[in-house]
Amino acid sequence: MMTRDEHQKYCIKNKYALMFLYNADQDYVAARCCILNGLFPGFMLASQAVEKFLKALIVFEGKTTKNIHDPFKLKECFKKVKDYDLDRYDSLLKKLSDHYKARYSDNKMDYKTNGASSEELVDIDNLWTSLKEKLPLPNEVKFRTLFFSDLFDESPYWKNKFWIREKNGSLSGRIQLWEKIYKEIEDKPYSD
Repeated sequence: MMTRDEHQKYCIKNKYALMFLYNADQDYVAARCCILNGLFPGFMLASQAVEKFLKALIVFEGKTTKNIHDPFKLKECFKKVKDYDLDRYDSLLKKLSDHYKARYSDNKMDYKTNGASSEELVDIDNLWTSLKEKLPLPNEVKFRTLFFSDLFDESPYWKNKFWIREKNGSLSGRIQLWEKIYKEIEDKPYSD
């Protein structure tokens, strides 16, 4: 377990990557809300969420991110640094890239994927929870990220807990363990 000072130093050292994660978590929740309500911009938000998450991972590994907004190309860059076994998501990552480019009608679709379907949310969720599990952070930092506080804490103002959990099969088998770790950290946040 980290001391308060160790936690603070870790977060300061990794603030750039943690900011990417914070924004990625916001985009993921918004993407789920939109997709579950049949709104296409949710796919663009999902693309941005995955892009920011991958950039955070690259930064955590001590590398810099280039001006790349394509989740598939980012995965390929990240794979050169560390392999998270993400090749199984290649078709999804290509679709997300095309969805993001579809925001402007004159953009060229790199991968020529067809349309969007709410059924893609299953793969998006599976990718997201897989990335969360592999996130190379101490638990004291990882379980204080926005995703986990949204997943386990009620807010009188926001429905993020609802939007993360609604029809999210990727949480089954994980949520009980994650909640246990989250509560342990919440009950005893530091070793000092």
